[in-house]
Amino acid sequence: MMRKITFILFAFISTFGFTQSVATYNIEFTNYWNATDHSVGTTFPGSNAHWSDLVGVNHNSNTTFVQNGVTATKGVEDIAELGDSNIFRTVDVQDAIDANNAEQFFNAGDLFLNEPTNKIILNNLEVNEDFPLLTMLSMIAPSPDWMMFVNGLELRENGNWKTSITIDIYPYDAGTEDGTTYSLSNPATSGGIISSLRNVAPFNNSRVAELKITLASVLSIDTFLNVEEVRVFPNPASDKITLSNIKNSNLERIEIFTILGKLKRTVLTPNVSNSFTVDVSNLTSGVYLLKFSDNQSGSRTQKLIIQ
Repeated sequence: MMRKITFILFAFISTFGFTQSVATYNIEFTNYWNATDHSVGTTFPGSNAHWSDLVGVNHNSNTTFVQNGVTATKGVEDIAELGDSNIFRTVDVQDAIDANNAEQFFNAGDLFLNEPTNKIILNNLEVNEDFPLLTMLSMIAPSPDWMMFVNGLELRENGNWKTSITIDIYPYDAGTEDGTTYSLSNPATSGGIISSLRNVAPFNNSRVAELKITLASVLSIDTFLNVEEVRVFPNPASDKITLSNIKNSNLERIEIFTILGKLKRTVLTPNVSNSFTVDVSNLTSGVYLLKFSDNQSGSRTQKLIIQ
């Protein structure tokens, strides 16, 4: 059975003054790592052979998370050696999100080679056009520090979302631990850098996986400059949200839409000085679009996450 996909979506503020879009992609990771092609000079691992959680982030060009020929971060090292993405998520990705250079971390699950399926499937990954680059990583396990990664894969071209991308995946050494066999707990490497293992034992020139990314849908979001000062907190929220900085904004109403554009609720702005709360406890967990409209035909849209 294919792995259930979960991902963590962090809130972001829309860029104002032009039409934005959010694309939904389906991602399929197909395994080709095998004993015939990838056990040169050593023994291929047995029933424990697996890909660790396939994790990733969508981001802009201001940041790079992993790259051939450079030193691995601690977050990348933990993925390559242990299959542990906690530091990558909480430090590498979160720092980029805080700097408005990334949108979200996601986890597509792992894949054991002795299971019936040979795929990891991630459906309905939403990507805002402000963060159109995709980086993904997974450990080849067990191994010293061998992994796969894609670095800053561009999902847009000439102002449009790409409809389909298919790439062959080859192995890399993170440069953090010695070892030439499928084994764990090897001596640490001093001053190592990330390097390709293509045609380096135990691998040959054959790919270890294939990554296919397919566009499912695109949602356009029209935004303007009239109500940009209105703030919403908390976001993510569970039962209530507070709108502040209303004074002099001419805010007339807010509307809550599903990510597919279905209107769930309309709230007219009450006669208050600067803030008011909205009950959202009846909304199911998920991602919504919160649209602010003023009395001068201006509007602004941002994401709202309900936990």
